Amino acid sequence: MTIKIDGRTLTINEIARVARDDVAIELTKDAIRRVTECEAFLETLIDEGRPIYGVTTGFGALDGRKVSRADNHAQQVNLLKSHAAAYGPPMSRDTVRAMMVIRVNALATGQTGVHLATLEALVAMLNAGITPHVPLQGSVGACGDLAPLAHMTLPLLGLGRARIGGSDWMDGAAVMQQAGIEPPHIAGRDGIALINGTEQTSGIGALALHDASALIELAEEAACLTMEALGAVSDSFDELTALAKPHPGQIVTSANMRRLTKDSVSVLPPRPTRLRDALSLRCIPQVHGSTRDAIAHAREAMEMEINAVNDNPIFGVADNLVTSNSGNFHGQRIGEVLDYAANSITSLAVISERRCARLVDENHNGGLPAFLIHPDAAQGRNNGMMIVQYTAASLVAEARTRAVPGTIQSVPTCANTEDHVPMSPLAARRAGDVVDIAQTIVAIECLLAAQAMDLRGIDPAPLLAPVYRTVRDAVPMMVEDRVLGDDLAAARAAVTDYAQTLH
Repeated sequence: MTIKIDGRTLTINEIARVARDDVAIELTKDAIRRVTECEAFLETLIDEGRPIYGVTTGFGALDGRKVSRADNHAQQVNLLKSHAAAYGPPMSRDTVRAMMVIRVNALATGQTGVHLATLEALVAMLNAGITPHVPLQGSVGACGDLAPLAHMTLPLLGLGRARIGGSDWMDGAAVMQQAGIEPPHIAGRDGIALINGTEQTSGIGALALHDASALIELAEEAACLTMEALGAVSDSFDELTALAKPHPGQIVTSANMRRLTKDSVSVLPPRPTRLRDALSLRCIPQVHGSTRDAIAHAREAMEMEINAVNDNPIFGVADNLVTSNSGNFHGQRIGEVLDYAANSITSLAVISERRCARLVDENHNGGLPAFLIHPDAAQGRNNGMMIVQYTAASLVAEARTRAVPGTIQSVPTCANTEDHVPMSPLAARRAGDVVDIAQTIVAIECLLAAQAMDLRGIDPAPLLAPVYRTVRDAVPMMVEDRVLGDDLAAARAAVTDYAQTLH
């Protein structure tokens, strides 16, 4: 199946399919028409002698310098070479591919002035499985994610490094030749059009939000499995309780918990021996529901961003519009929602770790053995699940170190002409890191809850059986002590894959 790119309807789920499953893309006929019309419009404006930033002028604080038409090709090429100044480890293959497809979509709006041949060469690179070498660090998120996007485009010049599929890194010219792609003639406004957007932010951020949606579903199954192991009270997620404080996420989480625990032999209404639970059990709808709301809010903003004209100048053929004074390349909006999402996911991780701690604590786990040590294994000689909770605690601390928002870290650039920048790539990277950390913490909760269920000797509710079985297919119940790092790695891989089936 091929995903149609029209500049207007690309979704986060489609980005994930292109980035991770190598699904091909294709420009729609309307997108091709708009790009061609805008390309011709730009040529007309140049012929008329209209001043256009970054075409007839220099870039940034050099915008007072005039650039002749004869120098246009060199100007655009030099832009890409000089701006490829990022540093650090290479971005992952999926985030680079996400960045590429989102930039293709922005150019397909037909308001950037890019040549169709240049856009089609970028599409061909993506479809051929070419992944440019893009260092992770160096963008401030304003005037585009300039440095990483410049590295992304270097193979179009026969420069930089890239690889095809899982091959070793090769120089850009060799990769293009191997793929049979003719490098385009970069001219007009091609150079600036390729790099003047928020695609590093949105590429990393879109995949983080995609994974966060799956994480929420997994976290609620893990939480309900823990509730079964601990014999929790059900009225905390009663429908009337949820509607009494009707935040959308709380309502959805409560309904999901009712569905997941249906026919449970352990999660029951209040009884004389159990009227209340600890807050890590009682307040799952409030905390998980809040994360649902945060991710929904961030996804809405992200999908607006990836279908927008992230550029300057921008052109409107029908309206005879050209503006060199747009700030649409600025990543503040998506940076802020990614900061918000990262904070909320951190809270999801925190409450999961608290449930982990409760499961291993003989003073609070309702009669289960200390550290979930099997009755056939001597306590003291065996340590059980003690240290996996340490790991969860360590990961919570690591997530919290990313709690300072990226988008308040503005540092002026470009001789103070760009005197407010959003640092949105930091927010995107933080969101991605926090999702990764939280996935491991929730996997630890799944591992502990499965052990606790086995020690209780009860079967999970029917709709919780799949997550329990996923854990047990990857990791058998622990009797005598063994290397738990191997168990954790296996459980995390299994439940993370399982989570992708839930949304």
